[in-house]
Amino acid sequence: MTTSKSLGRQRGFSLIELMVSVAILTVVIGVVVEGVTTMQIRNTVEVNRVDLMQESRQFMDQITNDLHQSGFPRIGMFDPATLVNAANCAVDPNVACGLVNISQNSIQFEGDVDGTGVSEEWIQLVQTNGPGAVPCTVPPCVIQRGTVLKASWLLTGTQPPYYAEVNNVMNTTIFTASDHLGNQIVPPAIASGNAWQFNINSIGITLYVQSSQVDPQTGVFPAVTMVSTVEIKD
Repeated sequence: MTTSKSLGRQRGFSLIELMVSVAILTVVIGVVVEGVTTMQIRNTVEVNRVDLMQESRQFMDQITNDLHQSGFPRIGMFDPATLVNAANCAVDPNVACGLVNISQNSIQFEGDVDGTGVSEEWIQLVQTNGPGAVPCTVPPCVIQRGTVLKASWLLTGTQPPYYAEVNNVMNTTIFTASDHLGNQIVPPAIASGNAWQFNINSIGITLYVQSSQVDPQTGVFPAVTMVSTVEIKD
């Protein structure tokens, strides 16, 4: 009798108890795995959103800084006797004319943007990056930037290397121009190669960039919008 009671007390879990335990453990593990997976996806989406914001902000900061140097050094800073043509900044490699061309999706200007001398700079919204790229009409688009020393541009016609600055741009109107009274000037009307002759006081820049990865929770692509206005030196 004593042996029988001892054996009864040593019995393990029943099959039903084991099945219930395994089921509960499976549910717990499933919840944990789902939570970890969701956190990883959210982390990827947030990292992508931050990268998108930083990329757009860096471009805005760069073009703003460059445009602030547009027209420097201007023709009035030189002794007329040292200039190639005291009446025409376009023919002197050491003088910056400032704004040269502008349209809704491109801008060209001259200035000492990096301390190495007057450069010719282009910012263009194109379908794909590279020289000879066509303007973008169907998003997503690419913002590309190219610079070359004005001396090389004038003397040998050297074309600038272009670098993609921002991808997945979704708006096709990037630039606007305004006079000193705040009246908007339609950019295509002044894209004539001598835009410095027009009374342009400021350049507006609008950038709408969309992520290449969809947010799995909302089903939409995260996007950022950057808007800036740069005053042009007289």
